[in-house]
Amino acid sequence: MANCAFGLSNLLKTATLTGSAAYYGLPQFAVSQVATDQGNNTAAFWSVGDTNKTAWFQATWSAPQSVQAFFVGRTNMGQGATVQISAKLAGNTVHWWQGSLTTLSGIGPAQAVHVAPAPVMADTVLIAVNANGTVAESYIAIALAYVGPIWQPVRNMSTKSTTGMDTGQTINTGMAGAEFVSPGWMRRKAVVDHESLDLADVPVLEQIAYMAATGTNVLFIPDPDADPPTLNMRALYGRIQRGDLSNPYGAALRQQTTFTITERL
Repeated sequence: MANCAFGLSNLLKTATLTGSAAYYGLPQFAVSQVATDQGNNTAAFWSVGDTNKTAWFQATWSAPQSVQAFFVGRTNMGQGATVQISAKLAGNTVHWWQGSLTTLSGIGPAQAVHVAPAPVMADTVLIAVNANGTVAESYIAIALAYVGPIWQPVRNMSTKSTTGMDTGQTINTGMAGAEFVSPGWMRRKAVVDHESLDLADVPVLEQIAYMAATGTNVLFIPDPDADPPTLNMRALYGRIQRGDLSNPYGAALRQQTTFTITERL
């Protein structure tokens, strides 16, 4: 098990983005939507895909970038969809991966998460998604994506960290006491408790505080070494909030704080 990881710099925001054809060519469904923080499915990257029903987007930078984590999420696809990731530098492939949206439990978020064994330098990243018949609509929707580096604290999070879920529901109770539940939305969250952060982590902790204030998304990966279905099930991409930073152990110089990551809908 590796230390938890945070993707704090979505390099898609600084990239030149191209992609497969947008739904009816409408600008509100353009490929640029994958670089936003909101992840609104009504304004996502909706693509009709190519002849193989594969949607793709490509990020290009004028200078090589260090990338290690890749995320495609808030999709309208099922878990049978597949993803291919290709990172290149000066035309040469430096990293390639293929996986699916399958989660550990067979249910859960329609997303794919991949962490390379080590950072790679790339000037182009191509991500292709094949729905494999798992969408009822005539388009493939990708509302959120992340490509960039990860930060891992010197020591891992506490076992007191928790996960949970907020739900939007309409509940009608009949005269006999029966409850009829109409689900609206589900939003996962994690409260990450760190009791033994190092002084070397403090500059990044201050950076996270500013990111929290601006509403920037982060990618939280509880265990980057986990198998792909576990990564897909447990990783969260959304807004982060950081608690106060304290030094409860005095001379031991162990910094303590909490992070709350709320999935973006």
